Amino acid sequence: MDSLLAGMLATFLLNLPFGYWRAHAKSMGNRREWFLAIHAPVPLVVAIRLLAGAGLREIPLFVAAFFLGQLAGGRVYRIVSSQLGQVSRCMPCDLAKMYRGSG
Repeated sequence: MDSLLAGMLATFLLNLPFGYWRAHAKSMGNRREWFLAIHAPVPLVVAIRLLAGAGLREIPLFVAAFFLGQLAGGRVYRIVSSQLGQVSRCMPCDLAKMYRGSG
């Protein structure tokens, strides 16, 4: 059970920057980047699921963690872009810029 929760948390956290990237690509009208932002983390999520020892019954939980991470990353993008105005594709870089600007 602990490895299952750790795997779901890892899936959620892995998808935060990809959701951020997806939101940026959508706002810029770049379909290729938007597609990659959604599909690039899938092999990593499958590997995390296998390492967590999750069976087929737990796949919906990992799918939910995947999409919640993407959604949360998109929300972070909206918050950061409202604070900074112009943002990049890189969530850690923009968050660091926002942090340095507020201090």
